[in-house]
Amino acid sequence: METVIDESTGIVRTEEQAEAHGPAAWSGTKWLDSVFEAIVAAAIVVEFFVVLFNVLYRLVTGNSVTWTQEVSEFALYIAAFVGGAIAYARGAHMSIQILADKLPDRSRKYQRAFVDAVVLGISAGMLAVFVPVLLQRSGESTPILNVPQSYVSLPFAVGLAMTAWFALVKLVRGPRRAALGGLVLAAAAGAGVLGRQQATLAMSSDTLLVVVLVFLFVVLFLGVPVAFVLMLGSGVYILWGGLSDLSAVPVGMQSGANSFLLLAIPFFILVGALMSRAGLTAPLAKLVDAVLGRIRGGALMAVVVTMYVFSGISGSKVADVAAVGTTMRDMLEERKVARGEVVAVLSASAIMGETVPPSIVLLILGSITSLSTTTLFMAGLVPAAVLGVCVMLLVFFRARGTARASRSSIAEKGRTVALALPTLVLPAGLVAGIVTGVATPTEVSALAVAYAFVLACVSRRDRAALSWQALRETVTTAGMVLFIIAAASPFAQTLATAGVSAAIADAMSGLSDSPFLFMLVSIVILIVMGQLLEGMPAVLIFAPLLLPIAVQFGINPVQYSMVLVMAMGIGSFAPPAGIGFYVAAATGRESVEGSIRRFLPYLLVLVAGVLLLAAVPWFSTVLPTLMGLSTN
Repeated sequence: METVIDESTGIVRTEEQAEAHGPAAWSGTKWLDSVFEAIVAAAIVVEFFVVLFNVLYRLVTGNSVTWTQEVSEFALYIAAFVGGAIAYARGAHMSIQILADKLPDRSRKYQRAFVDAVVLGISAGMLAVFVPVLLQRSGESTPILNVPQSYVSLPFAVGLAMTAWFALVKLVRGPRRAALGGLVLAAAAGAGVLGRQQATLAMSSDTLLVVVLVFLFVVLFLGVPVAFVLMLGSGVYILWGGLSDLSAVPVGMQSGANSFLLLAIPFFILVGALMSRAGLTAPLAKLVDAVLGRIRGGALMAVVVTMYVFSGISGSKVADVAAVGTTMRDMLEERKVARGEVVAVLSASAIMGETVPPSIVLLILGSITSLSTTTLFMAGLVPAAVLGVCVMLLVFFRARGTARASRSSIAEKGRTVALALPTLVLPAGLVAGIVTGVATPTEVSALAVAYAFVLACVSRRDRAALSWQALRETVTTAGMVLFIIAAASPFAQTLATAGVSAAIADAMSGLSDSPFLFMLVSIVILIVMGQLLEGMPAVLIFAPLLLPIAVQFGINPVQYSMVLVMAMGIGSFAPPAGIGFYVAAATGRESVEGSIRRFLPYLLVLVAGVLLLAAVPWFSTVLPTLMGLSTN
């Protein structure tokens, strides 16, 4: 599966997806994409200034501005649902392409048409269900600004309508026979879902859940994006079980996107985009290379350390791989490091960096559980360092025949430090701001955007173009992430209603009373589901289910969170299905086949490192404990 990175938006796709979402596919509708892209970008920018205003107002007066909460809610809905539609239009939504990649070209056209037809049906169906809710809310107002609730909920309806429209356009612009075939197959599947309602009403809740999950995995492996599969799963379970009105799905999605903490996601993505596009990764990489370059394997060790530091800036692992890999690629080739080895170390380093703040996964984990985001951020630093040391030790033993860095003078080292220092201030400031409690993670992320923008303006002259391209990348990536979070909320409620947590607890208690065995089973589940669900959705679904059970086993919830996130990272970056590995291969300009053999030793070391984290709670709890943060 070859991948293509869109430099303007930062989207990573297979070559077939790039062709399907290229200019020919969007001729005549690009204006609509551009208009709504500008709206989402404006919402993010407005919210950025609102958050900064609130920080400054609190510093001066000691009080917060109450109306910012309602403005934040509206901005989040725009970013999540309108941005999610744009992400779908650009092919940026996570999906499983294992089956699609093995299909012949003719069949792949029908598969893509089927996916678009399913997305069209889901979006149009949810919109029809949500319209009565929207009309009902027209008579309600927000408590502070007295804005009609229907206005606040409007981005959700607009996002669904846009998604349905984009899906319809894809079908119309695609091969006619494939489009008709896809529509017929999707209609047949829809008729089957509706036709089975009477039969499924008589099923037990356990049987019903199994049938629904089997149906969803079939749809998932046919290539339907994960977010829409989650929406479909919630709706089908409610419909087949006769549990409640289908409007619970869109209402649940809105609730899932309504968290002030989630605003940090687009802000951190924007920080990473600004830093990467301004070329601010290069001074950092040169500094690390100056320190480690003379050691055996120092060039690849520099990749590990640079990834660790940059993980604390962007919050996005795909962005880390693309930025660091692109920056250090030429230097690694000069040192005669094999491209397959570069891909392997990039992938391993990205897994290592999953818990480095401001990790988006940790932000999400803090928003869907009772754990403090600050505690999770502090807890993640040492486990990431442990895995980083494991990777660097393996690099040292494998590095034979690679050139080392030339000696540099004290003056050259001084210049390197001076150039890298402004970049290093950012992750240090992020951690300090969150730990000291000066500002919330969302407010710290807004301050980080301001700092990154100033650095970008100083280092580059094309400020307007750079800022717009960074915003475009943020609109797409944040829209995809927030849309999945929203879709996972009603699905998690569905699983809770079905008693999945209790069933898992019973199954685990039947295995043994050993907490470590429970850890092992959890690691296997998250690695597998990280492959199937592309990482983040796996945490969204399984963390709320497994964390309470872990506590029952006497496992520290913070330690368990670190193990879960690292296991998910292994799944999302390990071949054959981990999309992160394909991003690393594309960045390193090496074939996947030529990289897998070199990656396997790193994969084994990372698994051993996660087992070490599972066996020793101290690694995850030492920093929060030293800082007086609760780890329970």
